[in-house]
Amino acid sequence: MRRNRILYGGLFLGVFLAAILYGDPLMFITLYALIVMPLFSLLFAVITLYGIKITQKTERDTVIKGEENRYFITLNNKIKIGFGTLRCIFLEGHFAVDTTADKVRANIKPFMPAISFPMNFTIKYRGTYKIGLNKLEILDFLGLFRVRRKMSTMFEVVAYPRITDLENMHLAIHMLSKAPANLSILQEDYADFTDVRPYAPSDPVKKIHWKLTAKRGEWIVKNYQTSALNSMAIIVDSTKRTLPHEPLTKLEDNIIESTVAVLIYCLRQQMPVDLLFGYNVREKGRHIGDFNNMYNTIARLDFTSDDFSLYNALTKYLNETSRNVNVVILTSILTMPLYEQVLNAMRFGHYIAVIYFVPENIPSSRDSNDVFERLTSSGISCLKI
Repeated sequence: MRRNRILYGGLFLGVFLAAILYGDPLMFITLYALIVMPLFSLLFAVITLYGIKITQKTERDTVIKGEENRYFITLNNKIKIGFGTLRCIFLEGHFAVDTTADKVRANIKPFMPAISFPMNFTIKYRGTYKIGLNKLEILDFLGLFRVRRKMSTMFEVVAYPRITDLENMHLAIHMLSKAPANLSILQEDYADFTDVRPYAPSDPVKKIHWKLTAKRGEWIVKNYQTSALNSMAIIVDSTKRTLPHEPLTKLEDNIIESTVAVLIYCLRQQMPVDLLFGYNVREKGRHIGDFNNMYNTIARLDFTSDDFSLYNALTKYLNETSRNVNVVILTSILTMPLYEQVLNAMRFGHYIAVIYFVPENIPSSRDSNDVFERLTSSGISCLKI
């Protein structure tokens, strides 16, 4: 564009001097044309730019973080006589989104068909992100002006967390085997039949599977789901941390992905799950078939609570239950009141595990570290991520 302006300026200066020195009417007509043509070219470029219809779409509105996906930009020239060089400037620079989109150029010609550009993108962290065309820029046919049009039709893509195995987290949450109450037949729920096994001398008569015993010719008894410590509460701290955007996004991504890991582990173990997040979200899952709905909810959770109290949430949940339960707490802030409440809950027979998240490249709070050490030394199952 600079070269075009220099050439055009030189041409204009030459014609202007010729018109002044020689007074030739043809030179004056040429001079007037050189004055009007840039204005006409600029006006035509603006009309062409705003006459282009933009269509943006993606193969899926929801994606799994880390997986490559595609979206498409379609340019349709509604001004059939439109003309100019168009440049597509895509949204870029977001640390969580990798895209192959570059500054794509297209020559706009009269009566040209629609143009479509396929693009690849990968989202690295769970969340909702804007993808697509940020600006359109057109160069007029004289190559003297660039006009930009800000796009307001970018689409949103929701990145879901990955489903990981809890064993990779190295957290000992084997509540079904750790709970002593599970060994007591008095705690079994006879409405929830699970499987069968050979008869043992300590088995009561009402556990005998009479039809299967007669068929096999040996004593067979039914196994029932225990009613002690056979459920799980996942309490996620929804407090909004005052951190820079990038470490905050990574921190929330870790919390949500770990929540999904704990959830699917429990449902696969046939443990009913209560998910508590902030003050407004309380989801219940009773079997693995409930996982997808809970997974969709977890993927869209927002950390927006400024006054959420993890201590109050745990206290309220324990007060509402009439039996011993398992609780997994996921938080990036540990306090002394929470520590005392966890110890108190353990004394009353509840099983508490704590997953403590530390922001990346940011020193953790001394108070939180002290509470974490206290929890660990007290024999409570803890994990620092």
